[in-house]
Amino acid sequence: MKPLRTLFGRLVLILLTSLLLAQALTLVFVLAERGLVMRDVMVSYLAADVASSAAMLDRLPAEERPAWLPRLERANYRLALGEAVGPDNNTTPLALVLTSRLAQALGQPVTATHMPAPGVEMRLGLRLRDGTPLAVDLAQPRLRLSPWLLVTLAAQLALLAAGCWFAVRQATRPLAQLADAARTLEPGKPAPALPHTGPREVADAAHAFDRMRQRIAEHLEERSQMLGAIAHDLQTPVTRMRLRADLLDDATLRDKLHADLGQMQHLVEQGLAYARSAHAVQESEAPTDLAALLQSAVADYQDAGQPVKVVGWLGGPDAAIVVRTRPQALRRIVGNLIDNALKFGGAAEVLLAVQDGRPAITVQDRGPGIAADQMDKVLQPFYRIEASRNAATGGTGLGLAIVQRLAPLCHAGLRLSPRDGGGLAASVAFNDYYQ
Repeated sequence: MKPLRTLFGRLVLILLTSLLLAQALTLVFVLAERGLVMRDVMVSYLAADVASSAAMLDRLPAEERPAWLPRLERANYRLALGEAVGPDNNTTPLALVLTSRLAQALGQPVTATHMPAPGVEMRLGLRLRDGTPLAVDLAQPRLRLSPWLLVTLAAQLALLAAGCWFAVRQATRPLAQLADAARTLEPGKPAPALPHTGPREVADAAHAFDRMRQRIAEHLEERSQMLGAIAHDLQTPVTRMRLRADLLDDATLRDKLHADLGQMQHLVEQGLAYARSAHAVQESEAPTDLAALLQSAVADYQDAGQPVKVVGWLGGPDAAIVVRTRPQALRRIVGNLIDNALKFGGAAEVLLAVQDGRPAITVQDRGPGIAADQMDKVLQPFYRIEASRNAATGGTGLGLAIVQRLAPLCHAGLRLSPRDGGGLAASVAFNDYYQ
């Protein structure tokens, strides 16, 4: 899952970006303020410093003055004797302030000239008492940052990022717990209650989710009990109707009534089986040998005289293909698929093979098959293909729906596909297995 597709990643990105921009803006303000302070300090001491240097040069003999120039040089300016002073063409605020201060300190006019030389911002021109030109070349200001400044900013950013990460995690963790609880919500499967801690909104959401889960469980239990009661209570009138049908002299009418009653009882049993499939999760998982389970199921049908046969084994009939599943639920899956094949195809062929690298149980028939646009629809409860796959009964529309519901509980998936030459192949592929 991509980080930016999660609420946690987006909030962290937004907050970190905001913090970085805020820190960058703070650094710009700090540098600008330091630049202003540095210029103010330079203006305050430059006039007195240059006046002192000029007074010292006035008292020195002309031949000794050049030797003293390096000693009088400072980090932000240097002195030059005898160099021509350009026109007074620099009218920037800094130049006006400097020339005014120097003129007051020296008692003479001072000019400011733009200098094209690299590293020199301007040249101030004045003269010694003997008329010798003295140039003061001001270097361009270089802002020096203290090493601790960047370290402090980095430490602040790290602390803020850690606090941001912790705050976002605290805010999104309950949502992740709620999403996990919703994903693992299965009918009939008990689940621990969500912690009702944290902010009031989070606690309210957790409490509401637990109440919803409890209501769903109560509704499913009530539905199963209701269907069970209906199925039980219908046995008596159905049996009574069978007895009364046996008293009919018209054999044709008697047979039709028996067929209708049989369909009614089968529909009730299938509806009850679908309702109870939600509680299959209560069955414990256990290592199950697929070959042994299939042999047992096929043998039961063959003993009843049903045309069911095995057409292939993975690794041979004696190979142990073991999966961790719910054996009773898996046996119901196999039984429903075989019943479906017998009902609509007249015969069933069972195959245990590898499908996409996974062991799979496949039940095939030679019936009318299912159109491609109907493959997903037949997995819905009580859905029957128009005009029915079998003109006699049409089925109840619950066999494949029950398999679809039980397959995930057995760590498997159901796939329907048309069979070459006509018919349907229903495969239940398991997620993994061990031998």
